[in-house]
Amino acid sequence: MFEKCHKCEQGLECQDDYASLKSGYWWKWRNETSKFHYKTFINNLLQSLPALGKDDVQYRHPIPKPYQCPEEKSCEGGLDALCAHGYEGPLCAVCSSGYFKQFNTCKQCPSKMWIGLQLSIVAAICLIIIAFSVRVSKRKRRKEEQHSLTDVFLSKIKIAIGFYQVTSGLLEAFSYIQWPDSLQVIGKYSEILQLNVLQIAPVHCLSTGLTLDAFGNMCAIMAINATVIAFASIAYGLRKVIILKNSSLQDDEKSREISKTKELVYRNLFFFLYVTYLSTCAKTASVLPLTCRKLCFDEKQELEDEESCFKYLKADYSIRCYDLSYNSLVIVAYISSAYIIVLPAATFVVLWNQRRGILVSEEAETSEHSSSNTEMISGLRFLFENYKTRLWFWEMIETSRKVIITSGLILVGQESRSYIGLAWAIAGLYGVLFAWMRPVKGAFENRLMSVSLAVTVVNLGIGAVSRIPAENLPSSDANQYMDTVLFNILVLGANSLVIVLLLCK
Repeated sequence: MFEKCHKCEQGLECQDDYASLKSGYWWKWRNETSKFHYKTFINNLLQSLPALGKDDVQYRHPIPKPYQCPEEKSCEGGLDALCAHGYEGPLCAVCSSGYFKQFNTCKQCPSKMWIGLQLSIVAAICLIIIAFSVRVSKRKRRKEEQHSLTDVFLSKIKIAIGFYQVTSGLLEAFSYIQWPDSLQVIGKYSEILQLNVLQIAPVHCLSTGLTLDAFGNMCAIMAINATVIAFASIAYGLRKVIILKNSSLQDDEKSREISKTKELVYRNLFFFLYVTYLSTCAKTASVLPLTCRKLCFDEKQELEDEESCFKYLKADYSIRCYDLSYNSLVIVAYISSAYIIVLPAATFVVLWNQRRGILVSEEAETSEHSSSNTEMISGLRFLFENYKTRLWFWEMIETSRKVIITSGLILVGQESRSYIGLAWAIAGLYGVLFAWMRPVKGAFENRLMSVSLAVTVVNLGIGAVSRIPAENLPSSDANQYMDTVLFNILVLGANSLVIVLLLCK
């Protein structure tokens, strides 16, 4: 009014010569005074006989910059940018007390009984795997038997675990995509196979005083890893003392028993660490400075980079980057990054040093007096058990692939379709490389791995054609079709195929 016309920017709803915030968007006023003056300006324009003073018909200050909310339904829009029930904070991306986050959605905390049941399921899975490994290791191995049943079992199940780790990691890394509900169900329950306790059972729901932000999640997974390492060390030490004090055993028998115990501890320890490895990578990557996002009050401040522009972690908007608390906690993230590098590097070095023993005849495993390196090799056998001997290192390549398309793209990715396309291309090229090299020696394992890679490519293809709210595109007929029963059955069937194949075997 009484001035030139301005374009109605994305996220704004313009009518009656003023702009308000659309639903699904969020903004922040400089102060309450600015918001009060803007409301007064709007009320004047809506009068049948408005006041015609210059300050009455023109709002001379910039209006806040609209930002797309990660979860569209969480932001109600309007001048006050209110958040839906269960949401709060910048971009309405923080869950209120009594809620927990799952794929950008805040859900009401389950009952304590349900949390306890889910934790019991995870504990039962761990105990079953450990008990199976211990029972098989106690059997006297025949001389003609080269590989233990435990190694064969773990080498197969790690393929299924790896697939569901990637599926869940993709949904987390590209959480700005509106994934089909059926795929989100797969991602939710795949957390059980990853032993991701914090996501399966939100422990902060047990008490209103408990809070667990992004740094808390990272510290918790690192504490779990450290606890398992300490528990394994203590268990080995106690078992060694019991064996040494057993007067009925000869010295050579004691040496063999200690060697078997050490091999058992290595196997279960490294299997657990590799199961939690991707979760550790993702939670560490999500708190590094590269994942911070700048939010400003208005366009002028963003261009001038004023101090009133703040940066928040995209994984947790309750954490402001570069303040005193963040600078202290990010040191823990760098320590965690060192662990992420050291674990696969140390594994590769051990396998590299023993590669001749792997390639020749694995004599060390059948010798009566095994060295510490040989015991470690036996414990790491599940990593190369199902690969051809000349490609004993392939698990390192496989781990790199999983880290890149899940955690790696978190550091460089923006909320655009190009990054899901990049992950799609990487997954497809790896599938071609796998088909060309054919590193898996067993026919069943080869089929299982091929199916898991193919379904991963299918999932990324689904993400590439799914709706991205940040693009502000209306839903098309294709998007409507993606919500039909037929499509959900296809997604559930494809993503269940890996575990069905494994169970049938």
